[in-house]
Amino acid sequence: MTTKAIIIKKENTNEYDQWVTCYTEEFGKLKTVAKSILKPNSIQALHLDILNLAEFDLVNGRGMPIVTGAQAIDSFLGIKNSFAKMSVAYFFAEVIDKLVLENDKDNRLWRLLISLLHELSREETNPVKTLRSYQIKMLDVLGYLPEVNLCRVCGDKMNINTFGAFNHVVGGVICKKCFLDGQSGILISSEDFSLLLNKPDMINWTNKRTVLDGIFEYISESKFYSLELLSVIK
Repeated sequence: MTTKAIIIKKENTNEYDQWVTCYTEEFGKLKTVAKSILKPNSIQALHLDILNLAEFDLVNGRGMPIVTGAQAIDSFLGIKNSFAKMSVAYFFAEVIDKLVLENDKDNRLWRLLISLLHELSREETNPVKTLRSYQIKMLDVLGYLPEVNLCRVCGDKMNINTFGAFNHVVGGVICKKCFLDGQSGILISSEDFSLLLNKPDMINWTNKRTVLDGIFEYISESKFYSLELLSVIK
């Protein structure tokens, strides 16, 4: 089998081998093994660097496919020369690793990842703005985008004056009245609400935490180390 893939994660196994988690065009997320990749003279090591777009062959192995004949198509050096851009790219790699099931092909997700990496590679790209806009797109593709136009409790229309809090249980934003009436939730700022509405003209692009970060952490039930790194980058 031959496929294109984005390298998501690598883990050492045995003396010279690595497990390589990747998101492939043909098969979705796969966990594969790269034999002898840790040997000093390994050619595959450079081609299978994390966040590379590569093409390779897969052959059946015991337990998981074996990568052979890897060839990097794009190393996205515009990302790897910037700590901020690397943090953003690693965030989405963590999302794929934590939230996407193996062997579940999704053409929308594949196109989204390719678009993200090309966008981050551009010299003029604002990493934080890209992070927030693609967080919205990723939640949409994965089916977790919260309802923001109507209160999830009473059904009233929401706007910048009536929003109150984000409620994980009901899967969306609740209005001020419902929040004050005793509904649980995380109070959100007008900027967070603008993020959920995907209105970039109302947002000050800083690396501080937002409700979007909280949604991903709630869904995955874990912290994202890439977000912690981004928060300390000036």
